[in-house]
Amino acid sequence: MGKMIKPTKLTDEELQKIKSLQEEFQLVTFQLGELHIIEFNLSNQLKEINKEITNFRSTYTSLQEKEKELLAELKSTYPDVNINFETGELS
Repeated sequence: MGKMIKPTKLTDEELQKIKSLQEEFQLVTFQLGELHIIEFNLSNQLKEINKEITNFRSTYTSLQEKEKELLAELKSTYPDVNINFETGELS
């Protein structure tokens, strides 16, 4: 049996395969980073939207209370009558 010569360098094809894989990894890593930034920004926007929703719900509840108080006040002032809330007429 003859003695095999030990290779000292990868073939061009092997080196190209490695470089190609490295480029794909870099591309995917970059795309993942971009998506994480988009997700982060959307998450912040969603937090702001949820804050607004909470504020409007609070205002809505407050308006309901005011309406209830006003109706009670009107019924106290004008007992036993129907109030037309469009025209203000009593019947």
